[in-house]
Amino acid sequence: MRFRNIILLVIILLPITVLSQTNNNYSKTNFIPPVNIPITTSGYFAELRDNHFHSGIDIRIGEKEGLQVYSPEEGEVSRIKIQAFGGGKNLYIKHKNGYTTVYMHLQRYCYKIEEYIRKYQYEKQTYEFDISVPKGELRLQKGELIGYAGNTGSSGGPHLHYEIRDTKTEHTINPQNFGLLIQDTNPPEIHSIMICPEGEYSKVEGEKWKKEYRIKRNEKEIGLKENDTILVTNEVYLGIIAFDKSELSTGRNGLYSYKLIVDDKPIWDFKIDEFSFSDSRYVNACIDYEQYIKTGNKYLISKKLPNNLFPNFITDKENGIIDFEPNQVRKVVYELKDFAGNTTTFQFFLQSTPPTPTIVHYQKYENTYTHLFHWHTANKIEDKDIKITLPKNALYDDAQVTYSKIQDTTNESTIYNINSLYPLHLSMTLQIHVPESLITNPQLSSKLLVALLEGKHLYSIGGKIEGESIIAKTNSFGSYLITFDTIVPTIEPKNFVSSRKIHSSQDTITVIIKDDLSGIAKYNGYINDKWVLMEYDGKSSTLIYNINKSELNLQENKLKVIVSDKAGNTTEKVFDIILP
Repeated sequence: MRFRNIILLVIILLPITVLSQTNNNYSKTNFIPPVNIPITTSGYFAELRDNHFHSGIDIRIGEKEGLQVYSPEEGEVSRIKIQAFGGGKNLYIKHKNGYTTVYMHLQRYCYKIEEYIRKYQYEKQTYEFDISVPKGELRLQKGELIGYAGNTGSSGGPHLHYEIRDTKTEHTINPQNFGLLIQDTNPPEIHSIMICPEGEYSKVEGEKWKKEYRIKRNEKEIGLKENDTILVTNEVYLGIIAFDKSELSTGRNGLYSYKLIVDDKPIWDFKIDEFSFSDSRYVNACIDYEQYIKTGNKYLISKKLPNNLFPNFITDKENGIIDFEPNQVRKVVYELKDFAGNTTTFQFFLQSTPPTPTIVHYQKYENTYTHLFHWHTANKIEDKDIKITLPKNALYDDAQVTYSKIQDTTNESTIYNINSLYPLHLSMTLQIHVPESLITNPQLSSKLLVALLEGKHLYSIGGKIEGESIIAKTNSFGSYLITFDTIVPTIEPKNFVSSRKIHSSQDTITVIIKDDLSGIAKYNGYINDKWVLMEYDGKSSTLIYNINKSELNLQENKLKVIVSDKAGNTTEKVFDIILP
């Protein structure tokens, strides 16, 4: 059994001006860091990610895999999850202090955990799984080696994703609240501020559109500088993009605390120490989603949408909207902090101007829509061959939706355009009529699916045949159609040539597996007709066999790979693996 020498913790006590501060609202713990190097990050807790808040911190590991990871406290493995995408190789450790630590994107596990996993995988003949580990099966001491950081799953590069969760509530909590030290003396940096008219008669600098202002840092730049005054009409709300950079890290991380103060009174406060995974999708209600769809910029907004129930989004009684008396000048201050307490403030002014008549040419820029969906009721669109339904509270605000359908001559399908610049919090159900000739043809009906059309690309959202319809759920507006998946997956060798000797130093055999639409559902490898473990890395589309001489034990061996997609199409290929 390998243990980490606790005295090595002194290496992180470098000359540091400001370190992380522990939040006194959390129980005191004796967690040690999970890695034995000074901690720098490539991602902070609760950063704004696509459709979710980041649930942990991403610890940098020097751009290469294999850094040792240790248990920060005594505990036992409670769950192991291995997946081709997502967190890749995941590990959950339950501790006696009421918290569970979580590790994602591991390269591999320590010997005793790896042995436990390998036994399960061969018994069930599967690489991917998600299991609860019986109590007492895999006990761990404080500082014991648990695995090695890597790049598995949907990771964008080698790092350790580290979480601390409340075992009882399963809320995820900022690890910095438990004394995790991150060197940071740099204050947050504001990238840009957006001013948004609220209501039909509101304007910014005489126009009724949202305006973005880059923060001006020198005289040569164009943008908003400290103490500038912006002219507005009626009511507005604000949006902000800001970043934080810690020492030894050039990446733009998220912030810990945002506050918007108008005339010395706070009107918006946004700080997350913990959150429930069931609330994570509220990130789409906290940003200007329309601007994100159009530009890719994620502005945190001060306006609280009617169905934004995220508890950490706190506003005044005006819901973060700023109103004005005639010709009033209001002082606006953003106060931003990182977890170390480094603070940035930025002050400017908003001055109200009298409304002017709307100019006719504005009309040509206005979006037309066919339906208005209300957030507090169920909504539906029914056409001859489709029924679209949203449950109550599926939206954060009333949404303008444009519905149309066109015939796609390429694949002779009807495309149903259900377009909106608003996000969905709950899934939308599509019930599409399928011609009887297809329903009664078992060779085709089993291959039917609903797909999202983006440009020229199709993305399957699946579907289930019920009666004369196919029913599918989706979490976004867009263009959808019924199509078939009759194309089998492909299997191609990557680091070997069939019927040729492999290299004497070769320790893996790798094949590329791909599917054009519905996605890979099952994959299995056999050597000389015996099942062997092949690890599937989804982002690189590779199946990897780590050579085991007790399995690959003949001079000439047969490797059989069988891959099926979610529509039931199956490919089987056999390769001759010749040892050197």
